[in-house]
Amino acid sequence: MAPILIHDREDTRPILAKWGFPKWDGKGIIINARMESVHERQMFKNLASTNRCIVPASYYFEWKNEKTFKTKYMIKNPDSILYMAGLYSVVRHKDRQLSLFDDNDTDIYYTIITKNAHPSLNYIHSRMPLIFDKQYVDDYLSGKNIKELLETVKDNYVSAAVK
Repeated sequence: MAPILIHDREDTRPILAKWGFPKWDGKGIIINARMESVHERQMFKNLASTNRCIVPASYYFEWKNEKTFKTKYMIKNPDSILYMAGLYSVVRHKDRQLSLFDDNDTDIYYTIITKNAHPSLNYIHSRMPLIFDKQYVDDYLSGKNIKELLETVKDNYVSAAVK
């Protein structure tokens, strides 16, 4: 479980959610959604306008595939929290047995929206999370067009450190 920010009626508030949308066949999860196709893919297109979230983080990890091993990189902004764009989904479990201690029959899941990597990170991985400056978080959560937002947002500076 991780905290995510959502726009609920008129307020932005944190909620806890699980990372990764469950696949329809129950085998695995989908942790990322490509920005270029988020409005086209069946799984994401309705959520892209109604269920946006921000995943705040101090850093994230990316793995670079070498010939015989993988190197783990910590990606961070030295001056600020990372505000990663995401989508969330509320899943109701009809067949879940309710217990005395847990009467909740829903789970909340999120996925992170990715874009082509900034040139400074392309040597590690070809993709990276879509990251907004804090000043654009409310615009994103309230439904402003992602492409319009990208025109106003510069590539955020992030640095990579081998971990």
